[in-house]
Amino acid sequence: MKIPLTICTFLMLGALTGCAGVTADVDARGALPDANQHTVAYRFAPTPVQAEAGASANPPYETLLRDGLAKRGFVEGQPQAAAYLVSAAWSTRPANVTVATSDCKDACAASAGASFPWFGRPYVHTLTLRFFALPDGTEAYRVNVVKRDRDADAQAALPYLVAGALARLPYAGAPQWRVKLREAGETGGSGAAAMGAMPEVVSVKAVTPAQ
Repeated sequence: MKIPLTICTFLMLGALTGCAGVTADVDARGALPDANQHTVAYRFAPTPVQAEAGASANPPYETLLRDGLAKRGFVEGQPQAAAYLVSAAWSTRPANVTVATSDCKDACAASAGASFPWFGRPYVHTLTLRFFALPDGTEAYRVNVVKRDRDADAQAALPYLVAGALARLPYAGAPQWRVKLREAGETGGSGAAAMGAMPEVVSVKAVTPAQ
């Protein structure tokens, strides 16, 4: 009995080890100016709920995006002063529900790997940011971020999605990237995340469809 139990133990430890750290897949299109060289003004597009109901409450991602963009030279300005209109789309779905897009290649959706039902149901979390140049409203830039895990809590995934979208904004030189992240304050995978802190970026690498 010792040998089968040992094998099972190693298999489970290997599966859990693969969960250490967080990976986000990024797909980017278009171009943005280098905001670190000068201030770039923008404003958020209202969500459909805000537009239809006149709701004043901000979506949960808006504060994270506002703070992250500010650190990269983007400043939220008055409508008449904004150079870009920024819209965001955020969703969580079971991994077995497929959403196809016309421009997403193989690298947009990394393999989910082996499925172990005892670890829970797999989910896919996505965040898409679109920058529309004003005043004409043409789409200048778009970045789509995907995170996979076994947690149905969309709120828990949101900081990782925002951190992935902004890790190297604007992504240039390749259409697809892989971002590795870890909880803020985590050292060697042993610490707990600081309350309210954004995840830390460990690495950002361009990928090809074969990777």
